[in-house]
Amino acid sequence: MTPGIIRPVASPTHVASPGAPGLAILSFQADRATIMPGEVFTLTWESMGATQAWLYPLVGSRLPQGVPVSPTGSQIVTAPLHLRQPPEYILFVLDRSGVYVSRSLRLPLRGCPEQRFFPNAPTECPSGPPVVSFAAYQPFERGHAIWIQARDEIFVLSADEQGHQGRVFIDLLGEGRPEYDPALTPPPGLFQSIRGFGLVWRNDPGVRARPGWALQLEQGFTTRIQMTAREHYNILFAQAPDGGTWQLDPEGSGWSHHPPSGSFRASPLFSVAAEEGRGSEAVFLRRLNLQRGCCGLIPMRGFF
Repeated sequence: MTPGIIRPVASPTHVASPGAPGLAILSFQADRATIMPGEVFTLTWESMGATQAWLYPLVGSRLPQGVPVSPTGSQIVTAPLHLRQPPEYILFVLDRSGVYVSRSLRLPLRGCPEQRFFPNAPTECPSGPPVVSFAAYQPFERGHAIWIQARDEIFVLSADEQGHQGRVFIDLLGEGRPEYDPALTPPPGLFQSIRGFGLVWRNDPGVRARPGWALQLEQGFTTRIQMTAREHYNILFAQAPDGGTWQLDPEGSGWSHHPPSGSFRASPLFSVAAEEGRGSEAVFLRRLNLQRGCCGLIPMRGFF
């Protein structure tokens, strides 16, 4: 439990000096250990020394406005149908002087409404069922390029001394654009990338330098894609031509290819999301603007 002083408003905005003598949350629990989307459940709590209380739901990084509740009581809650991440709740109880203590509760999901399209998948739920799409693939000296029609995007994956990194581009190839540059001659046994891949490869020096020349001509295939359901910094999974799965990590921070029978590594929440780890009392206070002025999440500049 975290002590402090707040103003009794719907969204507390100020902290005075800490300390809560005689004030405590004795229990804060749900009537079940796990939940599923759309399920109705009951939260109950008991406190001592409190004159008012506030209950805040938290899904992902979104913290809706809190609601006033009894210092000792219960609340019937319906889990959203779109829920794909374990929800959290935070309870604040206050005494007459505004001193508060708080406790958080996280409810794991009992299962995922939609299943992954690949075996040995991470336990994290996908955002929805897999999407079937036409795609194209081309291997390079130091990387790969993947075009996914359903997203109209080209993913350029590089693997060199700087590690595994990725970039994503909108497919801008249209009528009248050249498919290749006749002035560029690849080394023997290698190829100049053409069409959408080639447009990205020719126009971006970083793309040309890191992956290098193509090892073979591009090939079309049918893929399936799924994403995680995080508020930010999601992972995209795409079926590869060999039946394996590409894992494209958030912000271009990494990528990996998993053979059909391979196991998957867990990809942690990235950057700000990692800083704002679930269950952290300091994070809840930061989101509630109790410790400093509100500032939004850093906008994403990479994959997803």
